[in-house]
Amino acid sequence: MSGPSVSREDLLAEWNGCGYYRLVGMEVTRADEECAEFRIEVTDEHLQAYGTAHGGILAGLIDAAMGLAILGRGVPGEGCATVEMKLNFLAPAFPGVLTATGVVIHAGRRTVVARAEARDADGGLVAAGMGTFQRIPPPAAT
Repeated sequence: MSGPSVSREDLLAEWNGCGYYRLVGMEVTRADEECAEFRIEVTDEHLQAYGTAHGGILAGLIDAAMGLAILGRGVPGEGCATVEMKLNFLAPAFPGVLTATGVVIHAGRRTVVARAEARDADGGLVAAGMGTFQRIPPPAAT
């Protein structure tokens, strides 16, 4: 994450420039002290053999929403890495828009716990997850 003088719009542009997000078509729509939100249009490229979104797409969406919920309220330059994640697939995700929202539920000195939900265009809950993330301190100034 960039320094404190960077605008929220610049941070969204930086995060949306992430190669993985571009590869799968995810877009960060919000990341601040309260939560992070992602959007993805599930297309044929995201489907598994039964015509629903592959679980990996949902896992990536949930993981990203939790991670950016942490970064959106963190120390400038601080990063985070997923230590563990639990995910429940609650309903099939069909082609169309999915939105994931992540929030921090506990922030410690070394680890942070977050949760996220993914919903379809009708607001139906399709997946929910919780994860533990390790804080990665900003590089020391030289």
